Amino acid sequence: MYSKVQEGEGKMQKLNFFLVSVLFTTTLSANEDFNSEIGHFGGGVVLGGALTVVGDYYYPENRALFGFGVSSVGFAIEEMVATAVHGNLSGNLLDIAAHTAGSALGAMITDKYLLMPVISQSKANGNYVGIYTRIPF
Repeated sequence: MYSKVQEGEGKMQKLNFFLVSVLFTTTLSANEDFNSEIGHFGGGVVLGGALTVVGDYYYPENRALFGFGVSSVGFAIEEMVATAVHGNLSGNLLDIAAHTAGSALGAMITDKYLLMPVISQSKANGNYVGIYTRIPF
């Protein structure tokens, strides 16, 4: 069993991971070359993963969807504002696509491999931990 102190330390580590990730993603700037799009992809991986960690605290059963969705939608809104101010729709759409692909990968990796399994309570399926498979005949 974990003590309350260990539980609090784990939450603090998750918060620190999130804050460092946001710090690194806010320093990215871009144009339309390969290195720029890799930068947006990498920023999406980091931000999608960090927001999945945050989602683990608030929405543990849908944490990957939370991380992916908030990262992708937030970045898309930011890029649409940049398009309205500065133009360059095609370049910004390319940035959104790269960031969204990175967010999907970051959320999936964080959900499946870095966080503990989800414990779910369902009226239809009962309680379960980890992997649940169902094959209808």
